[in-house]
This record gives sequence, structure tokens and C-alpha cells, in this order.
Amino acid sequence: MRNLYDLFQKKVFNIEPGLERIKSALKEFSNPEKNFKSILVAGTNGKGSTSAYLESLFRHYGYKTGLFTSPHLIRENERWQIDRKEIDDKKLQNYINELKPIIEKYNLTYFEACTLLAFKYFSDEKVDIAVVEVGLGGRWDSTNVLEPEISVITNVSFDHMHILGNTLLDIAYEKTGITRQDKPAVIGRNQPEIIHWLKERKIKEYYVKDIDYFVKEIDFNKYDYKFKKHIFENLEISMLGKRQLENSSLALTTFLLFLDKNNQPVVENIIRKALYNTKWKGRMEIISKNPFIIIDGAHNEEGLIKTFQEIKEIFPNKKIFTIFSFMKDKDTEKMINIIKQNSDFYIAITMPFSRAMTAEDFKNVGIKNVKENHLEAVKELKNSVDKDTIILITGSLYLIGEILKDGWNTFSK
Repeated sequence: MRNLYDLFQKKVFNIEPGLERIKSALKEFSNPEKNFKSILVAGTNGKGSTSAYLESLFRHYGYKTGLFTSPHLIRENERWQIDRKEIDDKKLQNYINELKPIIEKYNLTYFEACTLLAFKYFSDEKVDIAVVEVGLGGRWDSTNVLEPEISVITNVSFDHMHILGNTLLDIAYEKTGITRQDKPAVIGRNQPEIIHWLKERKIKEYYVKDIDYFVKEIDFNKYDYKFKKHIFENLEISMLGKRQLENSSLALTTFLLFLDKNNQPVVENIIRKALYNTKWKGRMEIISKNPFIIIDGAHNEEGLIKTFQEIKEIFPNKKIFTIFSFMKDKDTEKMINIIKQNSDFYIAITMPFSRAMTAEDFKNVGIKNVKENHLEAVKELKNSVDKDTIILITGSLYLIGEILKDGWNTFSK
């Protein structure tokens, strides 16, 4: 079977700001993006998990859901889901064949082509609502052709500065580009840079964590929640890490706001079930207990810091052996320092992507222990760890994808 990215060869990671190409391409198919309601999710960290919580809430309530996320971890089909089921191979192939002339006509980037396919698929399948994760930034991202019911921004921190800008204010300007003056926005962290641009953009209605909705942590996976008249005590999630308290409460606020706007009842037991049942691969995921291996797709400075913090809180007094890889366009020196400071031992991995750091790149920033094969690295570490050691694999969602693709059962053999 041919994948969509096969059409792009080395152009897979091309990023070309602007909405004209995607608008022209969508017009060729009578603007399918106008045929379903949507929630648009932007932010530096937590977009995927927040989107997963939102999709689960809508689906458990009986809505037919579309979910568009990136990147994929194992199969490209993951990017396009309906009712949390990936598009099947035959349908994907048919869409690729149908869209190929338009992709070439307007010289779409890979992500623009993914977006086009998502909106056509969701329209054809008549979804009730689509939860759509922004690819990069917001203002010029191809997903921003939608007119979302609610815009969601998880947070802003430093990532993709060569495109989004070198200050949090610059980055927040790009992220808040997904908001609409006459539609509500929900913000997952009270950051002045985000609030500044919401006011500048004259957004009439927005809700911010710790100002408009409140979370009281009980445990690493339990919390009390309050928003307007809605109070939930002892909400429980199954995903690991305090970040997920932030992500799930942001999704819950967005969902409750949607229910309020659409005069829908709040059914507490459905909400509890939806939050607890939410899964998202590659985020603080335990893939083996002998040896103990955690994979986490943290791929920027803030994400890495939180990953180490959470592992130390949940598993105190454990040694951490880290296997990592980075993309070249990250602040790699800072990220390497975080790994050095928090790891008892570490190995860098090279990957077969043009954006990935090479062995030479790693050596230039002082990393001598570099391997080309992630399986060899895991097998080497598993033979040297004891029950008081955790192997952490992190630094890139692409590395996590390679690990999952190979199947973690090989690690315990």
C-alpha cells in the first residue's frame, strides 16, 4: 500500500506558511470543512492528549467524532480517525488517488495534504464534530481554515523558534491566531503572553485555568474540579503524569462550555467514564515492567523537564537510564543538559530522518555515547539495569514511533 507521504519524498518536513494553497484545494471539493462542527486545539505541549480527552468526551456522549492529530507513531492511518478508529487502508488509498491531482496542482505541503484528506474524510463520513490538532503554531497552520465552535490553547513555551519567534509573546501571537472574536476560547495555563493577545485580538469570551476554572490536585491521577456551576470531586484519569490533570481539565472545560452553548445536559457518570477511558500512546506510557521501560514523547525543553519531574514523583528513589533522540530544529543544547542533569546514564540515538540529529551532531555537543540502532541501545541497557532502575525513552515522537513500530515485546526477551 502507498502512503500519503510517499508523494512528497524529501519534502515531508517542508513548512510553507500561508493559507491560500489549502483554501484553493478545499474549494475544489466544495469546502468540506464547512460540513461539520469542530474544536481546534493549539499550544506548545499537550495538544495531542487534550485532543484525545475531548474526542473521548464527545464520543461517550454519543457524538460521531472525527480526530485529526500529528505526527503518527506507527502507521500514517493514525492521523485520521472516526470514533477513535483509524482510517482503513483501502479508504486511505482511495483518498490518496482522489486527492493527488489537487495536491500537485496547488503544490501542497505534506501537512496541508493531510489536512485536506482529514476534512474531506470527515465530511464524507458525516461526523457530528471533529477535534483537530494544530500542526505548528496556529495563525498560518492549514487547520486554521476551520471556523471552530471553541478554540483551545494548551500553553506556550519555547519550540520551533525559527518559525514562531524567539519570545513567548511572539509564540503566543501565532498560537492565538486560531481564536475567533465571536467564539469562545479556553486556555490551559494562565500565561500573560496569551492573555495579552486575546485582548489585542478582541476575543469577547475566554476562560483561563486558575481564573475561570479550577483544579485541586489529590494525587498524580486524581483531582477536584470547578467551572461555573459545575463541580466534580475526585475525578480520576488513567494516563500517568500531572500534565494530564492539566490536559484533561482543559478538555473538560471546553466540553462543558460546548454543552452549555448547545443546551445539552451534564451527565456526570458519562464524563467520569470518558476521562478515565482516554488513552494516548507514547505519553508517559509504561511499555515493559521487566525491565521497567517508560516511553514519553517530550520533544522540547519544558516537556523534558516535566517528564523527569513526574517520573521522580511517581517513582521516587529510582535511577533513570535515558535513551533519547532529537530533531535538529530544537534547542538541543538545553535539552541535552536536562537529560545529563536528570539521568544516571544516557545513550543518544540517530534516526533515518533528514531533520534528526546525526552522530556527528551529537558529538559536536559533547555526546559520545551514540548508537544508530535503538533496539541495540535498549538491549544493552536491559542487561545492566536492576529493579531500582527505570529506562526512559524520550526526546522525539519519531523515536517513540520507531520503538512502538518494532514492538516492545522484543525488549523483555
